[in-house]
Amino acid sequence: MQEHTNTLPAGMRRFNELDLAKPFKTRFFVASAGATAIVLLVAFTVWNAFDTLIPALLLVAILPFAISQLHSRSAMLNVPLAVDMNHPFMDEDPIGKSSVMIRLSDGEWIDIGEGRVRLAEDDLLGGTNLVRDNDDYTLIGHFSELPTSHRGIKKQIVVVNQAIALRDAVNGSEDTIEDARSRETKETGLLDRSWMEEQTEIEIEPDGLMSKLRGE
Repeated sequence: MQEHTNTLPAGMRRFNELDLAKPFKTRFFVASAGATAIVLLVAFTVWNAFDTLIPALLLVAILPFAISQLHSRSAMLNVPLAVDMNHPFMDEDPIGKSSVMIRLSDGEWIDIGEGRVRLAEDDLLGGTNLVRDNDDYTLIGHFSELPTSHRGIKKQIVVVNQAIALRDAVNGSEDTIEDARSRETKETGLLDRSWMEEQTEIEIEPDGLMSKLRGE
């Protein structure tokens, strides 16, 4: 049974703190800036039209809440994943064994363990469980309140499985670098091409990461 912790161990970094997450942050900031400009323009127009500040101030007041909601609903800004300094997601060359942790729906962090993962419906609590991708679908824990059909958590699981494959390559598991390259490239191709949960491809380049491991 995996050990649960509500804080990450020293040396672990969340996915949204990595350089890999910068493109998603940039898109979010651009979208937020655009939304802010539109709201301010509308507020100014309303102010001029009605000669009163109250409607305009109401529009401006809801802007921080709207941006906060936009951030919380953006799957790639909230991937519940953390890796250590030896993982290829980091810029440093690995000098030892690598580890990957995920955060469950209750906020607890656990080591992801061995083997790839997938989503499964939780008929008792609702939402989605994280299970091992094996014959028994071994339960890991409750992953999200969202249904398994939600494209946002599907994207998150693609990233988690990429992290697992690259960790295994560093740790010298039976999953070879060539197998990981083939599988993770295929998984990346399954992603919808959208930003904000619609049609953007996750810009993580498994080929480049695998080449780094091979010393190319």
